[in-house]
Amino acid sequence: MATAAQVKALVESHGTGDGARFNAVALEVADSAARSGRTRYADELRDLVENAGTGARPPSTPAGAAAVLQPRGELARVLTVEQPTARLTDMALSAEVLRRVQRVLAEQRRQETLRAHGFRPLRKLILAGPAGTGKTMTAAVLAGELQLPLLSVRLDALADAPAEEAADRLRLVFDLMGQARGVYLFDDVDVLVQTTAEGAAGGRPTGLLCTFLTFVDEDASPSPLVVTTNRQQLLDRNVLRRFDALVQYLLPSTGVVHEIVQGRLRTFDLTAVEWPRIASTASGLSHEEITAAADLAAKQSLLEGREHVETAALLAALRERRELLKLAP
Repeated sequence: MATAAQVKALVESHGTGDGARFNAVALEVADSAARSGRTRYADELRDLVENAGTGARPPSTPAGAAAVLQPRGELARVLTVEQPTARLTDMALSAEVLRRVQRVLAEQRRQETLRAHGFRPLRKLILAGPAGTGKTMTAAVLAGELQLPLLSVRLDALADAPAEEAADRLRLVFDLMGQARGVYLFDDVDVLVQTTAEGAAGGRPTGLLCTFLTFVDEDASPSPLVVTTNRQQLLDRNVLRRFDALVQYLLPSTGVVHEIVQGRLRTFDLTAVEWPRIASTASGLSHEEITAAADLAAKQSLLEGREHVETAALLAALRERRELLKLAP
């Protein structure tokens, strides 16, 4: 049976439309039932939770989300909000990155259980690696999987503002994190690094980056916070100690290249594709570039009236992306 605290949490989360919390508490009740030997009831409850998350009816609006769907005032200058539908199955990731993202999702979904035992779920994440390797999409996937809004902070707008004004806007964002649960994305935090001194004096962050990290350090909201960076030099102890987890993204391996192309071209016949040649030509390209090449080859096949994609078309598209990268500033 559900405890009084669990019943209260279920009613509160239903009343506020916090679908993620409702599901987490329901799964706790299922776990309790399983431990007491009521396995059939536990399985039925878990099935109900899973089906509710994948049904045709759109998920309930998360708590506080309605208040921020249209940011106004100063927040409108630096914040955009969307409700992603991306899922983890939409991404092609290395086994290690996939494991880490799955762990974050598991802890977020079962945070009531963790908090009841005095533990905090993984919440503050720093995603590091080359551009185009899936860091930004991971934030969208976290939001989609958890049925939360994705709130993206325009760090470029902060970097261009006077220091005091930027700090005030940052404080508004962090205040909002405690009021409206969502996945808050601080994409490409590198723009906050001072170009004159590469953002560091004696290895320590300075200026707006320092202000941002102070807010991260003080933040105790329930909202997942995702920071992305392309700069390995930012990953020192003084920065990392503010975060619960570091996820390192690499350029795709042979297996991931195969997965990206197959996923993108799932409606085409790929039986004749010479995968070793594709992997060799794709070496050094990011997930984003390989996806773009697959799209280009697919469009060529459609325009030529074919239901299959040839190796030559994929190779040509991959080489075209390589040439574009050489020309990029």
